[in-house]
Amino acid sequence: MTATRWGLTTAIVLIPLMSTLIALDPTRPPMPLLLAPPVAGALAALLLLALLAVVPAGVRAVRRDALTVALLVGGVATTVSGAAGFDPRTGIGLGIFVGGLGCGGLALARTADPATVRLVTRAFLWSALAASAIALGMLAVRHPVAVYAYANGRAVGTFLNPNELAAYTLLGLGVALPLAFSSRGRDRLAVATALLLALSLAATFSRWGAFSAVCGVAAYGFLIGRRRLLVGALAVALFGVVLNAVAGSFHHNPRDTEIRLSAWRAGLTTVEHFPLLGVGPLAYGRTYAALRPPNAPGPRSPVAFDPHSLPLAYAAEGGLVSLVALVGAVAIVLWQLVRAAQGAAPAPRSLAFGVAAGFIALLVEGGLNTISVFFPLFLQVVPLGLAVVRTDAR
Repeated sequence: MTATRWGLTTAIVLIPLMSTLIALDPTRPPMPLLLAPPVAGALAALLLLALLAVVPAGVRAVRRDALTVALLVGGVATTVSGAAGFDPRTGIGLGIFVGGLGCGGLALARTADPATVRLVTRAFLWSALAASAIALGMLAVRHPVAVYAYANGRAVGTFLNPNELAAYTLLGLGVALPLAFSSRGRDRLAVATALLLALSLAATFSRWGAFSAVCGVAAYGFLIGRRRLLVGALAVALFGVVLNAVAGSFHHNPRDTEIRLSAWRAGLTTVEHFPLLGVGPLAYGRTYAALRPPNAPGPRSPVAFDPHSLPLAYAAEGGLVSLVALVGAVAIVLWQLVRAAQGAAPAPRSLAFGVAAGFIALLVEGGLNTISVFFPLFLQVVPLGLAVVRTDAR
């Protein structure tokens, strides 16, 4: 196995574990940890090696075009805002990490051979299957007890919170479902993965996640030209309403809405005071105590570490310059994915549209939630759709 193939495969397999790296942050919110700091340190070292392995291929894939800019601008913007922020060492380190992810995504989308694309696809499916099984298993046995209690009895698995697991399942379903019902015959791994991902999404009891899923199904129906799927989206919406009415309300803290409003106010105040480059990546908690509303939770509460909205978090920590760069990158990659899919054969076309729909659902989910694994999902999984269209490898 070549270094590039190993790096791409390892990085995409480790996405469900990336949230556990919070154990390395000494200023983390008071939340139960799934991995001990030494284990998280070993995981971080493995991920760093994987990203270093794909950088040369990413550099060779650089062109003077929009896709190159879209996949690499996140690393540049994060590094710049980190250098100017309140925690330069962490910010610059995160910028290098995002840049490595972008290099990997560029190499996958543009230069990976069919065997590598096929291996990365299967690795993602196996990783998603394992992540879903772990989340459902932890929920069934209610262990670790601290994690179960912290999540109010909702599925969380290896992620920071149920909403992050919901976000992961949305894009995962965008890959698994088209493969599960491919014109070349059913893929048993994809079928099993799609089933466990759907069960995990339901077990998060995420109301916004259910709405995001509806948006994803509707987007897929629109892209693929099948109006029946729009009816399916309405069925998913009805199921989400019933699920929330029957069981979901028992797994939500009534103060969640009030806390989220306070978080948004604090995030907007942060953008107002630091509009250009923000306070720096992962430095939001350093200014929260001074900028929070009077009725907001204290500076050691979980809400003090992000404004509970992906675009608002990016604007607060990276500034409006970084937010504009992010919006531009998302638009470019999504447009190129849809354009490439329109001229592809039926099977890769279906998968590419599935990835696009899953990505749209992920963006909707990020509207009300900060997602720490957004960049790995954006820069590793979405380029997989471009790679499949280019190579017709699944």
